[in-house]
Parts: sequence; C-alpha cells; structure tokens
Amino acid sequence: MAQPKKTLKNFIPLFILLSLSALFLFSYHPTNLNSTKSFSFNPNTPQTHQNFTFLIKVLTFNRLESLSRCLNSLSKAHYDNHVVHLHIYIDHFQDSPNGYVEIDQKLNLSKRILDFVDGFSWKYGEKLVHYRASNAGLQAQWLEAWWPSSDDEFAFVVEDDLELSPLYFRFLKSLIDNYYYNESNFSPMIYGASLQRPRFVPGT
Repeated sequence: MAQPKKTLKNFIPLFILLSLSALFLFSYHPTNLNSTKSFSFNPNTPQTHQNFTFLIKVLTFNRLESLSRCLNSLSKAHYDNHVVHLHIYIDHFQDSPNGYVEIDQKLNLSKRILDFVDGFSWKYGEKLVHYRASNAGLQAQWLEAWWPSSDDEFAFVVEDDLELSPLYFRFLKSLIDNYYYNESNFSPMIYGASLQRPRFVPGT
C-alpha cells in the first residue's frame, strides 16, 4: 500500500513545537551570557593601569587600642610606590543620661583618639581626618564613607578592629588589574571584593 504523500501542512505542528521549546530554553537561560563565563586570575599579571586612585577609609569610634593596631598594620603594608590616601572617620559619642562625669570621660577619650590620629604619620599619600559633630552609627559611617569621584577611584573600607596583612594591597591591586582593567576578565557584575567573609544582618 502506498504511503500518504507528506505536505507542508504536516510539519506545521512540529515547527510550532520546536519554536516554543526554543523560546522556553532562551527565556529560562540567564540573559547575561557573560555571567556564566569563567575568570582567570593571575597575581603576576603585568601592571596594566598605574593611574588609579586608591583610598583607605578607616571607620572608628571609641576604641583607641584597636585603632592603633589597625593603623599600624596599614602603615606596614607594601604599597610598592603607589600613592595611597588615608581617610579616617571618627564617630561622635552619644549623649549620656548619666550627667557631666560620663560626658567628661567620653570627651577625654575622644581627645586621646584625635591626638593619636593627628600625630599618626602616613607617608604614602594624604591623610584626612573627619570627626563627626554628632553620633551617626556604624551603618551611616559605611554608607557615607565614600562617594566615587571617577571610574578610576577605588576605596578600601576598614573598621578599626581589623588588622591587615602586609600583603593586602598587592592582593587588592592584582584584583583590580585582573578583573577591572583586564578586558578579557571584566564583568559589570563584579563591583567589589572583601578580605573577610561578608555577613549581612537585616535591619542593622
């Protein structure tokens, strides 16, 4: 018995099914194909951009010993002749309900911190000290610490209870060279790096 002759109409349902399947696959797949590409990291990559600006933002409050340890570790790091600016943000103490005695104690501590910071030597760039006139809190300190002035400015935010490795800047600089100025690795999805495990606490 002869087979029925196939016409174009017989392929229309199959064509519709394949089109819908392809549409589903493309809509399910991430639209940014660059997000799935692999990145290569080489800490010995040749320096590609010497003119970027690097700012250290130290956030502090009322811990003089911790601040001293933090700043001393920053000053002992290897910056390899790169200009690095140091900005120190000192939060103001909260008003005390316990009278003038406690306020005097807090004022004395604030003066000791300011005296230490003013006398701290920073030979790698400018040193800027910002002392708040009222208490802002740690969250506001973070949010207001940095307003980028160009696409070639990078900020490293440090809380005063941290102690840095002497190699931290070389590591960060290699990240900047590899993932920002290296076009083969660049991705707009990479917007920062952390030297400790990030932790997000809702509402704080």
